[in-house]
Amino acid sequence: MNDIPKITVIIPSYNSAKTIERTFDSLRRQNYDNLECIVLDGDSTDGTIDIIRKNEDIVDIFITGESDGATSAQNKGIKLSSGVLIGYLHSDDYYEDDMLKNISNAFLRNSTYDIFSYGIEIERLKDGKIIMSSFKKKNIKLNLNNIFYKHAMGHFYKKSLFEDYGYLKTSSRFGDDLYANDREHLIRLCLLNKKNYVVEKVLYRMCAHKNSNTLSRKNIVDIRFQHIEIAENFLDLYKESSYKCSKLSDFKAHNLSLLFAYYMLTLSSKNIIKIFMAGYKFRGVYWIIDIFLSPTRELLYRASVKKWL
Repeated sequence: MNDIPKITVIIPSYNSAKTIERTFDSLRRQNYDNLECIVLDGDSTDGTIDIIRKNEDIVDIFITGESDGATSAQNKGIKLSSGVLIGYLHSDDYYEDDMLKNISNAFLRNSTYDIFSYGIEIERLKDGKIIMSSFKKKNIKLNLNNIFYKHAMGHFYKKSLFEDYGYLKTSSRFGDDLYANDREHLIRLCLLNKKNYVVEKVLYRMCAHKNSNTLSRKNIVDIRFQHIEIAENFLDLYKESSYKCSKLSDFKAHNLSLLFAYYMLTLSSKNIIKIFMAGYKFRGVYWIIDIFLSPTRELLYRASVKKWL
């Protein structure tokens, strides 16, 4: 057991009675001898807590009570953890059976890396249909183009990263929680020139349903505004780097353009004018190019990872 790294898996949960049993089953099937599981529940009322207690054989730390959101719960779990590597498993998602073995082997062979990344598939909860699959290194390698324009995907982190460079950011001016916390964290690490090792396999199954914070359409506008806020914050920090400023400016313009496209589709005339003027003020005549280029780039990427059959 001492030959393999201790891995901490943090599970934030809230009213997940319909899915969390499968989450625990996937963790139990790992058969990984040096696992620490931390569950942080937001005072669920639907039977989730009973299910968690029923699975206490694999739960090392369980805390329940009113929560400030999933991101705050993740930070609390990180601080409580004793693993060398830390990963997240949301209570409506599940791991493939060989997830932890793959991550452990990657760490043992490439211990100079700080981040260990893997592929993800998104499936519809209602029928199990796979709607997105991404596991190629070209999409997961930690660089600004991937983080800005593709799915943030899944990662295990050395705990020392959080101790040295800060925990997950928890708040935003937009939305009840910082739904884009994983992207903000990855942008922060990438701007600090951290690298990741990629396991080119699907090891995580993310479930899409109407109550999902990030995969449903209910928070789509807040997430776009959060991306813009993230870009602006980092632009202030990296004023001296023309390359990083250019990339961050493109990221902000990309999200402004997608908001413009969304408001066009929803015929929200007041917001169309507001976003158009904000984009033009920020980019000048290049904004006209952004309006067409950004939605096209988004559609082409999503088409490339979409499961069509």
